[in-house]
Amino acid sequence: MVTLGAPAVAPAATGAETNASSARQLEAQRASADTTLNSVGARYVGARIPIKGYTSGLGSGRHKLVLQRRKPGTRRWVTRAVKHVRNGAYRFSSQTWRTAGRVKFRTVLYSRGRKADVSNVITVRVLATPQVTCANAPSPSTCPRPASIVEQRVVEIPSCPQLTVTRRDETRVVSWAWDAGRLEWVQSPQAWVQVGAETSRAAGAADCIKVVDRAPAGAALPDLRIKDLTKCGLGDSAATGGTCFMIVPEAPFNASFPALAGRKLLKFGVITMNVGDGPGEIVADRSSPDAASWRAFQSFYDPSGALLGSVAKPEVQFYFAGDGHDHWHVRDFDTYELLDATGAVAARAEKHGYCMQDNTSYEPFRAQPRVPAAPVYTDATSCGKGLPDALTIIHGLSRGWGDTYPTTLPDQAIDVTDLADGEYTVRVHADAVGAVTESDESNNTTEVRISIAGNAVTVVPGTSSGGLS
Repeated sequence: MVTLGAPAVAPAATGAETNASSARQLEAQRASADTTLNSVGARYVGARIPIKGYTSGLGSGRHKLVLQRRKPGTRRWVTRAVKHVRNGAYRFSSQTWRTAGRVKFRTVLYSRGRKADVSNVITVRVLATPQVTCANAPSPSTCPRPASIVEQRVVEIPSCPQLTVTRRDETRVVSWAWDAGRLEWVQSPQAWVQVGAETSRAAGAADCIKVVDRAPAGAALPDLRIKDLTKCGLGDSAATGGTCFMIVPEAPFNASFPALAGRKLLKFGVITMNVGDGPGEIVADRSSPDAASWRAFQSFYDPSGALLGSVAKPEVQFYFAGDGHDHWHVRDFDTYELLDATGAVAARAEKHGYCMQDNTSYEPFRAQPRVPAAPVYTDATSCGKGLPDALTIIHGLSRGWGDTYPTTLPDQAIDVTDLADGEYTVRVHADAVGAVTESDESNNTTEVRISIAGNAVTVVPGTSSGGLS
């Protein structure tokens, strides 16, 4: 006999097998008949235990196979099922066991009424049925869905060119969705919904100043240029007879500039343009309305308009009023000079204060990307207009926009009272104090030669250079 697993158990001798002939017949039969049980392994309490195996070496006729089971802790085998078999595979109805432990099974083969073989013994470990929980069997049915969460937030959106912050309250519901890959509930937030009306407040340094050491990588830099001095605005062209320059023999009295009264002034308009990739913005703050000094910073933005950082500009100085405009000025942002034939400075402009703001659109840039269709830095919001006690101020030029200082301003002039008639060079330099870091620092100057004869001034043809056309 050939068996798998435990060795076969020899059948007990009976009184009918006492003679030698019967013993030899039984031994021959036992040597050929074979029954084997397949191993099962472990099963949980109450689970089906498959009982199957195979027989071989059976002669003709009917052969009976008895399935027996032995309980844990006992030595007695109990018959569980009987079936008739032939050579080959067999299967009993599945068994079950209701308590944890080890249960053993075997089969006993009877051939012609005699015990012919006993199979190997299989031991089945019956395990306690585990409690199905989220920990050992995560699923939407075993893992309770967490309760939905209601979130609230306050969204504040600074608009630094206008020095305002828009504020709105928002709420959303965060529900949960089952993630089959992670086998857990994951948050599934809904969209934020505005609650109530928007409000606004004044922006301060904390909203519009993000201090960094240097211009951040990826910043869209401005490029300041002075427009060709012979291509003035319509108002200046009309006032000067198309030359863009004029002599005022005796300047009228102006309360803001009393020293200019009665002086002979060379007057001309100046347009400072930004033709760079981003805005040229200066924001400044101070500790109190009584503080004389300001902390000035240049703001740097990426091409999308996000603030990347603010670099300190200690060379920038501010003062209030000075030209009747009632706003804060950057001192000597632009410089105007009159050079004699030797190149020496013969006179300088009376103007010392500048408020950068968008008031002149640069026609060639209107169709270009990231050029605002309307002014961003306006007279109403820039330079702290009407706010001598301001704690935060802002100056700026948007991409594709410029700031015009026309001849009508009382100090938009160079005093030439004491100069002899002759040819001179008018030189204008943008951002003389270095307030704005630019993509090109070499193109800030424009010049043109003029001829003064008494109270008349003319432009020397073909001498204009460096200016933006």
